[in-house]
Amino acid sequence: MYSGMFAPRDAAHLLRRAAVVGNKEAALGLAEMGLSKAVDSLLRTPAMPADPVLPGDYKEARSKGLPIIVKRWLDHWLRTPTPAAERLTLFWHGHFTSEYKKVRRPLLMWRQSNTFRKLGKGDFAGLLESVARDPAMLIYLDNFRSHKQHPNENWGRELLELFTIGVGHYGESDVMASTHAFTGWSLTSLKKARESGVSPRFAFKKEWHDYSPKIFLGKQVEGGEDVLELLSSLPQTYLRIASKLLRFYLTPEPDKEIVEKAADVLRGGGVYEMLRWLFTHEVFYQDEVRLSLTKSPFEFLVGLLYAAPVRLEQRAASGILATMGQLPFQPPGVEGWISGERWLEDSPLLVRMKLLARAEKLESDLFVFADGYSASPLAASPEAQLL
Repeated sequence: MYSGMFAPRDAAHLLRRAAVVGNKEAALGLAEMGLSKAVDSLLRTPAMPADPVLPGDYKEARSKGLPIIVKRWLDHWLRTPTPAAERLTLFWHGHFTSEYKKVRRPLLMWRQSNTFRKLGKGDFAGLLESVARDPAMLIYLDNFRSHKQHPNENWGRELLELFTIGVGHYGESDVMASTHAFTGWSLTSLKKARESGVSPRFAFKKEWHDYSPKIFLGKQVEGGEDVLELLSSLPQTYLRIASKLLRFYLTPEPDKEIVEKAADVLRGGGVYEMLRWLFTHEVFYQDEVRLSLTKSPFEFLVGLLYAAPVRLEQRAASGILATMGQLPFQPPGVEGWISGERWLEDSPLLVRMKLLARAEKLESDLFVFADGYSASPLAASPEAQLL
């Protein structure tokens, strides 16, 4: 537990890391609450946004849907009473990636993000099981086509390599066993869904499924449920997820000892419980931890728009984010975005500096966004780029 006085500057650091948004009044209010109550006030049940309004025509919705759902998320993050849930949603969006350019169904992409909001705060096993049945994921990694006679290994491989235990902890035989275990995990007819104007849903096609016993990570399994249950029981899964969460919320290079402790808390209590432990930990408030993370483009834009009354049109928001290198719902690949100082390369940094110059002309509250920075020019402030 953090033993120092929980001062307004500490509260501003907590707001930046947990929620991205905040102002001086909010920081003062959290400091007055005390650390424990402040953390509890941030880690509340997420406010769930409604589905976005999309064009009624299927082809028009596909072609115009991406900027609509991007702006919908941006607006929700700026207005929600639970902004910490949005930063956590962004984490899961970068972990369980799906790309709009392949899925091409804006409502499925949006509802996947709502799955991250609803389940991402709790037990990892529950979230993993839901993602395995998620229509956007089934389309993105082609598992909706996976038949026992022609199994598709994309989901079976990424499940191990990227989503759970990671490289070095499985072999090719495990990939194939996983692949065959998920044959038949598919969707209702995409054509009928399109013609009737409804979204496709998960469907288990038993005639497609390989029912033979398989050896997966040294254990006999039959179906996808067995694979998910086994992966959700392994300490390595929690070590890997905890390490990613710490790199997202704490420091680019977390120590082995704190990763192991975080993994224990994550496994025993879920994601919010791990974040509650982290946000009240002494290490979270160390000087070398503060401002040690680079804001991603989406975090930068959300934080700036909250701090300053800059207004952006729907397509302008998507264009700016794409130019800065992070268009939500459109990661560069299944590995997600590469974070860190690469966000600050020449062209993306120039866009950030132009936005900061616009904000400086307006009445802004930079206490949280730029760690209380008040000198000029704002565009030259390192604090504006960091969490």
